Amino acid sequence: MSSFPPPLPPLPTAPAPTEAPVASAVPAARKPLSGVAIGLIGILACASLFGVVVLAAAMWLVNTGWTVFTDQARSALQDDAVVQEHIGQIRSMRVDLVRTGMAPGGEEFVFAVEGDRGAGRVKATWISAGADQEILSDGVLTLRDGTEYTLPAAETAEEATLDADAETESDPEMDTGAATETVTDAALEH
Repeated sequence: MSSFPPPLPPLPTAPAPTEAPVASAVPAARKPLSGVAIGLIGILACASLFGVVVLAAAMWLVNTGWTVFTDQARSALQDDAVVQEHIGQIRSMRVDLVRTGMAPGGEEFVFAVEGDRGAGRVKATWISAGADQEILSDGVLTLRDGTEYTLPAAETAEEATLDADAETESDPEMDTGAATETVTDAALEH
């Protein structure tokens, strides 16, 4: 006995072609779009194009801002003694947006750093000292082998604090001199 199933019945024969009605042979004429529909399509196309241009400009600005911030952070890290010892001259430094987003502090950023002596990750808090400089406040350098180092190094932190204090202090004699002139001028007028 064979284990094959029984054969299928034969296919029915196709009916003989008959003459189709004249109306179905000619494709139906489409209605032209109205002026309102064309206007709406034009407005949607312009709005979409404008949205794409705005989105591209925003992405360019964000990229430029991250590049400026990364360059300033790189120069601050390069000045740190711990980074110089374990990473060396920084060749590559990229913002790790996922880890930065997961960091608890709003001012805490995470960078993937590679240098001529090693590579690792820097999780640090930065303080802006004007538009041209970022100061490394505190952070941790984690090398690829898991070793962690506190940033900034003690000597680098003292230098940054002294520099920041020197910039923010005003000359007290300048302030009292201006007040003395005002009092003297007022006394002469009376």
